[in-house]
Order: sequence, then structure tokens, then C-alpha cells
Amino acid sequence: MLKRFLGQFLLNLGELEGDYRAFHLKDDISQSRFYILIATVSVLIMMGTDAVLHRSRPGLFLWLVISRVGFALISILVMLVTRRTGKVRIYDRLMLGWMSFVILFLLLFNFTRPADFITTSYDVILPFAIYIISPLKLFYSFALAFGFSAGTIYIDYFHKTGIDPATLNMVLFAQLVVHILGLGSAIQIKSYRRKSFKAYMQEKDAKEMVAYLASIDPLTKSMTRHQFFNIAESEFRRFSRYHRQLSVLVLDADHFKNINDSYGHYVGDLVLRSLSLVALEQKRAQDTFGRLGGEEFGLLLPETNLDQAKVVAERVQKAWAQTPCNVDGRLIFSTVSIGVAEANAQDTSFEDVLRRADRMMYKAKEAGRNRIAAE
Repeated sequence: MLKRFLGQFLLNLGELEGDYRAFHLKDDISQSRFYILIATVSVLIMMGTDAVLHRSRPGLFLWLVISRVGFALISILVMLVTRRTGKVRIYDRLMLGWMSFVILFLLLFNFTRPADFITTSYDVILPFAIYIISPLKLFYSFALAFGFSAGTIYIDYFHKTGIDPATLNMVLFAQLVVHILGLGSAIQIKSYRRKSFKAYMQEKDAKEMVAYLASIDPLTKSMTRHQFFNIAESEFRRFSRYHRQLSVLVLDADHFKNINDSYGHYVGDLVLRSLSLVALEQKRAQDTFGRLGGEEFGLLLPETNLDQAKVVAERVQKAWAQTPCNVDGRLIFSTVSIGVAEANAQDTSFEDVLRRADRMMYKAKEAGRNRIAAE
């Protein structure tokens, strides 16, 4: 019921929920370690109050000192463990366990206070702090804060004596107010974080989509010339530095002008798209296929020597020759001429390799088209 109630105010991220927590995990860990440090120092400082309240009971005072030092050691251990945590689920369990330990520790210490002594200040501050700084889900934060308040009220009403009923009623009222304010503040903070994360992801997705659209030729669905050359230059630098094999194919649709003149540019566009799709189907995952301009395409083949590149060229050539373009029930057959070149030590840039492949492509054209020419 509480989850449904809180769900009305918090933005539902759906499949992004895991990404949201993972995105904030590093910051949550840093903040949690800081809060744990503050809590540890505060608990140790309270030994001064213990000395004043229990000066006549040295045995109890010694037990309180040992307990506070034990609290500090456990908290330091939690800080060290969270520093090495890389999973949200483990982090949540650590924080839930530590915060439960803190609440139990403070409630037990409340029993050691004099019967007419109430700790209204931190009894109010702690629930509010849980709501504000807790990295856990709102349901768990509420359960922890409510558990501490319930324990505090139980101790004040049933284990304290000599306290004015009006004071107790004020304590109860203060707890009610702090839960209303704390829960409202927590909802606002978490809602803001979730909305900010969703806006960030939407902007990130939009940028990635723009980058993708800018790198893809809208007609042929192959890479644009600019993107193709970016990848090709990177591969050529790898070839130059590590002496890895690198080959390139230049493909050009045969008699494309005749197709445009005979059937129109619409059909010509369909032929180019079909040729591109065939090449994309025949290439390997590590290969890069792009449109160089007009009816000319390039296929970059990393880790491939000249003989292996010729095998790829033959595969593309045969597949295209056997794949007519269907336009309104009319089958239009086309062929492709392919030039093949492998990068060598004399090449100073990728353009040198591409220029040789382009020259081989024109050689295939001159030899009668529908051919492969390799240097």
C-alpha cells in the first residue's frame, strides 16, 4: 500500500531503473562514506556526555566507551567495504544493514540515560536525516525512520519516569511533523534526481541518434563518405603502427547511367540501395562499408590480405549478379565492377590505398565490367 502511495509521486523509470541506480552509485558511495564518518565522529564525541551523566557509575561508563569504540570500528569497516563495492544490490544491503545497526545502537543507548532525561534533539534530527540523505529506496528510508521514531516513543512513554505528559505530547507531535516534512522533502529530492536522470538519458539518446543519422547515408543505409574515411584513417594508422594487414574494395555499379536513363532516378535509387544491402549482408562484422559518392562504394577489410580480399569481392559480385532489383514486378539485373588493393609499406595515407583500388576498379570496367581487378 505504501509502495503504491509513493509510486504516485515518484517518476517511474521502468527499464531505466537499474541504469539510474548504477549511474548514481559512485556519488552515492562517496556521500555515504562522508555521512558514516560524521556519524562515527558524533558517536565518539558523545562520550563526553556519558562521562557527565555516569560519573558515579564507572563500570557503566566503561561499557559505554567500549560500545562507542565498537560502533566506530564497525562503521570504519563499512566505509572500507563500500569503497570497493561496484554493485548496487550489495551497496544497498550494506547501507540498509549499517543504518539498521545505527538505529538499534541509539535506541539501546537511550535505555542507559536517566529516567527523566529525553533526547528530543537527535530523536527528531535522525529521522529527518534518514529521509534526506538515505540512498535507499523511499520505502526502506520510511521504514527505518518510522522504526526509530516508534522505538523512541516507546522508550519515552513506557521507560521514562518523571516526564511531564505535555512534554511527551510535544515529543509525539514533533515526531509526526518531522515525518511529514522529511517524507515530503525526500519525495521532492528523489523526484528531481529521477527526472534529471531521465532528461539526461533522453538528451544522450538524442545525441546518439543525431550522430548515427549523420554517419549513415539515408538512401543506401551505408556509412557516409565522411564516416567511412574516419574509420579508414584509424585503421590505416593501426596498419602503420602494428603492421597489420589491411585491404580495401572499391565497388561501382555497371551501366548505372543507362538504368537512370531507361527507368528513371527512382529506380536508380532502388538499385543503389539494393546493391548496398547485398554488400552489407556479405561483409564481416569487423568490415566497414560506405558510400564514396554516386554509384561508388568502398569496403574496408581489416586483418585481410589481397587474396582474402579477392574472395570477399567475388562473394559480393556473385551475390549481386544473382539478386535482381524488383520494381513493380519487373526484375532489373545489374552487375558490379570491383577494384581490390592491399596497404603496403609505400603507402603514406589511406588515400594512397584507396587510389590504387579505384584504379583497379576502372581497370575492371575497361576489361568489360562485371569483373574484379586486383593490384
